[in-house]
Amino acid sequence: MRTLLLMALAALAAGVIPVQASVNGRLGQLLQNPLLASLVSFTGGTLALGLLLLVSTPGLPSLPDGVRVPWYLMTGGLLGAVFVTTVLILAPRIGIANVLAASIAGQLIAGLIIDHYGLLNLPQSSISATKILGCTLLIGGMLLIQRG
Repeated sequence: MRTLLLMALAALAAGVIPVQASVNGRLGQLLQNPLLASLVSFTGGTLALGLLLLVSTPGLPSLPDGVRVPWYLMTGGLLGAVFVTTVLILAPRIGIANVLAASIAGQLIAGLIIDHYGLLNLPQSSISATKILGCTLLIGGMLLIQRG
């Protein structure tokens, strides 16, 4: 039951993605520069997170003694920039629904691979016929949305 509640929370949070993609896509059109629009988007996010960190954390945060962060854990912002910029470029060309349908399919496939191998020290969960069927149905849904 707890997992379903957390999945519902994730679904609600994901509801902002089409709005973000629409806002960023339109900003890219107005600025006539998708990289500048991505920078504006990430600057807004950085400022909001910085303010939240200052308000919610007493003092300046630091790493606990002896903790070493692997280099690949520092690539999240870069990966986010690739995704946001790609969505920003594609949304005005193929529409939000098409971009997000393809994005969700790609995220699910990558998620299944990450789970199957337990990559990035995440819990391992083998790919099953049921998961493959779910992925196939999602891709079928993506194609139906595209044809719609």
